[in-house]
Formats: sequence, C-alpha cells, structure tokens
Amino acid sequence: MRTHTMNSTSRRLAGVVLALLWATACNSDRLLTVQAPNSVPATLFDDPANATLMVNSAIGDFECAFGAFVTTEGIATDELQDATITAANWQLDRRDDGFTSGSYGTGSCTSTEGVYTPMSTARWEADQALKRLAGWTDAQVANRQTLIAEANVYSGYAYTTLGMAMCQAAFDLGPLVDQTGMFALAEKRFTDAIAAAQAAGQTNLLNAAYVGRARVRLFQHNKSGAAADAGLVPKGFVFNAANDATTSRRFNHIYNAISTNGNTTVEVSARQLKTENGEIDPRSATVQLTTRAADGVSQLFIPSKFNASSLAAGDAIPQPIATYEEAQLILAEAQGGAQAVTIINALRATANLKPYTGATDDGSITQLIVSERQRALFAQGFRAFDVERFNVALTPAAGSQYREGGVYGHTVCLPLPDVERAANPNIDPTKLISGVQGQFTVP
Repeated sequence: MRTHTMNSTSRRLAGVVLALLWATACNSDRLLTVQAPNSVPATLFDDPANATLMVNSAIGDFECAFGAFVTTEGIATDELQDATITAANWQLDRRDDGFTSGSYGTGSCTSTEGVYTPMSTARWEADQALKRLAGWTDAQVANRQTLIAEANVYSGYAYTTLGMAMCQAAFDLGPLVDQTGMFALAEKRFTDAIAAAQAAGQTNLLNAAYVGRARVRLFQHNKSGAAADAGLVPKGFVFNAANDATTSRRFNHIYNAISTNGNTTVEVSARQLKTENGEIDPRSATVQLTTRAADGVSQLFIPSKFNASSLAAGDAIPQPIATYEEAQLILAEAQGGAQAVTIINALRATANLKPYTGATDDGSITQLIVSERQRALFAQGFRAFDVERFNVALTPAAGSQYREGGVYGHTVCLPLPDVERAANPNIDPTKLISGVQGQFTVP
C-alpha cells in the first residue's frame, strides 16, 4: 500500500491548487502544455515548505488519471464495452481508424475515457516536484529522499501508462516521443526512484520502482534487465491506487463506470475467460448485475474483483498499479521455456487452477504468456498494449459489424490527439502515427 498520507490542511491546500490548475487547463490551447498557471503564485512552487504538498498533488492526480487509463484501455480492447447511447463514445469502443478527436484526449480523470490530459498533468506535476526537490537540501525539506522516491515512482508510472496507451506523446511543448521513448523516460525515473527509496529505507516504493523498471525494460526488449528487477519483488507485494467513496476523483473507476453509472460492461468475449484446460479463471471472473445498462439493452457484467454490495464499498476498492503477480509474469516472459511454465504454474496454484502441461517451444510459451496475462491481469490496464506488442488478433474482428452502426476498426494504440497537435508548434505532422495495426513499427 502507499506509505504516504496527507493531513487535512494539506488536502485543503491541495484542493485549492488543483482547482486553479484545472481552471487554467480548461483553455484548450494551453491544455497539454501544462505550464504553471499564472493564477498560482510562483512562490508556491519555489518554497520548500510546500514540497510535500507538491508531491501529494502529483500522487492524487496520478491515481485519478490511472483509473481513467484502465477503463479507457479496457474499452479500446477486448475487456470492456461501452454501454451508452452517446455516439461520441462509440469510436473508442469501435476502434475507429484515424480518430484523433475523441475524449481520450480531452476527457478529465473522472470521465470514463480520459487518458492524455489527466496523465499528462500528473506527469508534469511529478516532474516539477522533482526539479524543485533537486535544488533543495535535506535540511530544507523533511523526508526529502522519500519525496524524491515518490515523485520518481509516480512520474515513472505516468510515462509508462502514456506509453502503453498512446502511439506518441509530446512533453512540455517538445517534439513527438514514441512509445519506446516514453518507456526510456520511465526507466530513468524508476532508476532514480530506486536510489532514493534505498537511501530513505522505503521498501514499498523500492518494490514499486522495481516492478515499473522491470515492465519498461521488458517493453524495450531488455529481458535480462527486466528479469533482474522482477526477481527482486517479494511475494504478496501490491502497489495500489488508493480509492475511497468521498469524492469522484478517488472512486474505483471500473466499479463506478459499470455498477454506479451503467455506462460500461465487460465485453461479451471476456465474460468467461478460460485456461487451455477449460477452467474458468477466478482471476478474471465476472458477475452479472441485476441493473440495466445506460443504453437499456446491454447486460451489465463487472469483474468479480471490483464488485461490491454497496456504493461505499465498491468505490473504495483499490486498483493495483503494480503487483508481485505482474513481476512474476515479466520474469516468465523474460526467461521463457520450462522456467516460464514453473512460474506460471506457481501462480495458478494460488488460484486453484490446473497446471500447464503443454509444449515449451517459443511459440507455445508466447501463447501461454499472452493468455495468462489476459486472465491474471484482467481489467488492470495491460491488455491493449499486449494486443499491440504481441500482434494479437483483434476481438471483435476488424471489419465486423458494430452494434450501434459501422464496423470495428484496426486501431491498437491511441494516436496523438488533436488538442496536442493544435497547441504544440513543435509537432511534425509527417511523423504522426495512426495507431492502425500493421501500419507502424511496434516497440
């Protein structure tokens, strides 16, 4: 669990600061540059007395953005399905080719489909905190090394999630950065987090950084480095986004989208995911709700792990950012062969599933890992990028009829949104990627 908490005074001050940040951010021509707003005194960011507040603000914005990222990625792939009558939402669910104006680019962190703007804001805040902390001393800032570790961890995960969702991004009015570039930026933050967490004796942050660095090293094809980090993560480790029922910014986004609002459901093809042995996997199990969806037609299914009997309990279910299980699956993918089977069977044993006894050639192990990740990491934000990087067949198939009209497209990563293209003069339009499967180089 996250080790850092905010007192009531800090929360009130953070709320004022964030309100000012978002008031400025709503101007679309400044939305994604995320400059320090003129309405906030410069001294607020330059006073070491506000260091903890700065980091807490970045954490709060990241956790809200992370929930939106998970639901958006679920809808964009074969995990979740839009259940509204709002045509503007269908293009993401339908994987339309070439769409760049969807709410994935401009939606807030409390919307079902917002990714780019809220995650860019969280990333900017964390990086700004790091710049200030680098210029201050331990004498000026209590627990400075812990704050540096926290800011690096959340900045690292912000770059990572942007890299998993977006084909390209741009930072601080800079040029285009592709997915590999975003993962490299994340790796640097995680490396710095490891050093700071070790200096501060913060084991939870250290393990979070190990999982994060293992993830992006794997995505950059550094299997030995990924395995080294993943192997350090202890059994039982989990690093959660801390949710509660006090405000929409802190709701469990999947519970809220499905059970509370009824605007999302589990995709039909993902409602009874099974192992190769024909067993329904409890890690990806779903529950049918008795309420109707917003469109009046769809049946509402929710992942069992995010289901609850009351609003207060459901909104407070934490959403995992990094886990021991992910670290083990990274290790399995990095090592392959019989070692991968041993790791996966150990994970299955904890879920009372039969072991894998099939072939161990490279193709079979890759298929096993893709399937295991789909079920073990269900509805945690991984599936869309796995579909992209493993070139998984799209479900429903591209070209098949979409229930609200039109046909499914081939999009596997979200293209740079129009809001960034319009605001950033350093975007080279000749280098933009469409996100259509097969039309760009996968990291």
